[in-house]
Amino acid sequence: MLKIAIVIVVLIAVLFVAASYWVSRPLFRDSRGEFTPRIADPAEALTFARVPDGLIWVTAHNGDSVTGVNLTRLLGKDRTDDFLTLATELESLALPDPDQNAETFPLEQLGRPVEFSFPYIAAGTNFKEHAEEVYVDEPPFLFPKLAAASSWRDVVPFTRRLDFEAELGMFPLTDITSPDDEPRFGLVLCNDFTDRLKLVKGLKLGQPLGETGFAAGKGCPGCMPTGYLVVIPRSPEFYKSLDLSLYVNDKLRQRFAMADLILPIEDIVDQAFSKRERNYDNEGKIEKLLPSGSIPRGTLILTGTAAGVIFKPLNIWN
Repeated sequence: MLKIAIVIVVLIAVLFVAASYWVSRPLFRDSRGEFTPRIADPAEALTFARVPDGLIWVTAHNGDSVTGVNLTRLLGKDRTDDFLTLATELESLALPDPDQNAETFPLEQLGRPVEFSFPYIAAGTNFKEHAEEVYVDEPPFLFPKLAAASSWRDVVPFTRRLDFEAELGMFPLTDITSPDDEPRFGLVLCNDFTDRLKLVKGLKLGQPLGETGFAAGKGCPGCMPTGYLVVIPRSPEFYKSLDLSLYVNDKLRQRFAMADLILPIEDIVDQAFSKRERNYDNEGKIEKLLPSGSIPRGTLILTGTAAGVIFKPLNIWN
């Protein structure tokens, strides 16, 4: 009997190690190598950045710098400081010839292009493959993102079990006062860092996903860096043509297509209004998804991430 018991224990250990390896294996084996972002064709979308003395219409990315036109010098500071208003006027704006007005700007000069309206809205498990990797079989859910946007160059604070999530952030150019509104959206790349330990400790089984754990676990200060480029599409469907990738130390960890999004932006907005009376627990403090009852212009809406995050089901390494 003792031998049988030992064999069973060994088999269980082998199976646990094998299962651990399987759930923790990297999804990709690619390395970054040379990487230069491609700027969208102006016929499809306009791209902007901000330097200390102005708003830049970006026409090319050179790796360690961008090329573009300083719109502040041409249109004036008062007009370009209010980026959201300017963005709604782009269709009627006569843009200058980029070849005659182009300048080069090092990346280290670029700051956050937009002052976003806080707090933000985030979608969880909005990609099927991410829901599967964390063993969630419920529909996508929303929660308040309570970490204010920081600059892409700011240092992210160290927390235990810190996890990354590449996401496309979308922000309305005008206030959304009803789910029937049809605003235009701007786009920005985000990294939704998460304190997984705090999130798991705050989860309350039996309550709807998103209403416990997430506000605290995803609300650590400095855990929301945003990109140095914002994009204003000409078509509301443009965002679905994008692919996102995330690298850690030049190793590919995430790659996904926005076309695979489960809830499109219209459905996220609709769900946000339907849940505006819900209570979201933030370590004992009650938060609302829409504190003002609407979605103010410039509010970041995080559309979700795909598979490849660090968080995995129980295994030998965690």
